[in-house]
Amino acid sequence: MNNKVVTIVFIGLCLLLLLSVGGSFWDGSFDLILHNSGNWKSPKTHFIFWIGMSQAGVLLSAFLLIMKVKIHRRTSLLLELSSLCSLVVAFVLSLVYSRSIQMNGYVHSDVYSIGIVGFMSLLFFVTHLVAADSAEDVALCKELAKIRRPLAWIILPTVFWVVSEFALDFARHENSIWQGAFFPLYVVAIVFYMGLASSIALLSFENYYNRMIERFLMLCSWFVSLLFLWLILLKGEGSLSAFVFACAIPQLMLFLSVRENLWGRLLVVSSILFGVLLKCDFVVNHNDYHFFSNATFANASLMFACGTLFVAIFFGVRFLLSRFFENDEILMGEESDSSDGEVVEVDEKRYYSPFSAPEFKVVRLPVLCGVLAAVAYGFFSSDWIVLAGPFGAYVSCLLVSLQPFVRFAFSRKRQGGRK
Repeated sequence: MNNKVVTIVFIGLCLLLLLSVGGSFWDGSFDLILHNSGNWKSPKTHFIFWIGMSQAGVLLSAFLLIMKVKIHRRTSLLLELSSLCSLVVAFVLSLVYSRSIQMNGYVHSDVYSIGIVGFMSLLFFVTHLVAADSAEDVALCKELAKIRRPLAWIILPTVFWVVSEFALDFARHENSIWQGAFFPLYVVAIVFYMGLASSIALLSFENYYNRMIERFLMLCSWFVSLLFLWLILLKGEGSLSAFVFACAIPQLMLFLSVRENLWGRLLVVSSILFGVLLKCDFVVNHNDYHFFSNATFANASLMFACGTLFVAIFFGVRFLLSRFFENDEILMGEESDSSDGEVVEVDEKRYYSPFSAPEFKVVRLPVLCGVLAAVAYGFFSSDWIVLAGPFGAYVSCLLVSLQPFVRFAFSRKRQGGRK
């Protein structure tokens, strides 16, 4: 980890936070920071942004694993940890500004669904930590290797579902402009875009440069640009400022001098995340330039406070778990001779019929139990029917996570009996 860059970023955020809090006394907006009156829309904007960030990391990690993209396990751990830390920031915002972040009952149910995805992300993250800690135990690594991709197969569609439900329910009750079946695709694309941007920033702090993720980022920026322009031209409504920051400025990555420079990459990804924040502000306030025309030091204080809190939590946990991250040779989703305890999946290149593949055998019973749990939950809790799907996915993930430890315990018992 590049401690120097992390220290500079953290000190910079703290200084900006202090300056913005001091400025709030000057422009008279300090009361907005302290009083949860419910009339301040900035907390809701930041809440939606950090909810998106809480899905971005685990969405990208699961997607790369399912697609069998060769990445270090460190990259996946960083992405999943960023999702968990972003969820903590969103939770803190909801506690401190509960009256300002007021939503209808349907959206509240979707927020609970996001909490369930958070628990699933935690299971996914802990599974990787246990695998890294057990690298010398080949038997346990074999068992854990069998559940990584099955877990991703359950988590990925659940994230798609939860993000889409949250977007549709919010649009239906908060902003009629964004109604329509196209909106979930739009939101999922932006969340995926946020995951790519945050991964480049986090890897930069690790002194690591991944050209593949950089290419994904550029491709996604072109796709998101088309979505932004299509909506602006079709509906006549959209955030041009968000387009500039989230889509136009990232094209600087086409220049070698920018993408090869640490601070150039950080500038580009910061512009992307700020552009997405502007888009969230537009959806909440229905005004393209609301963020700038109603700018106060209180708004800046909240933005820098959220960023400082995320950096403090993320790198605090990163430091405590450094022994899991520092082992670069432990890989995820690929075969390598230098995997330092990683068990090579020798059957990966063999052909299996759809219903006889090892991944299907791992998930079929847990998914069946999850479906039954979802039906039972929906039947007995009709008011919370929107939670039935995520709850069933959570039960499935829990049962899949328990399988390697059960098999490992039985294998040890058999070995003990033979002796």
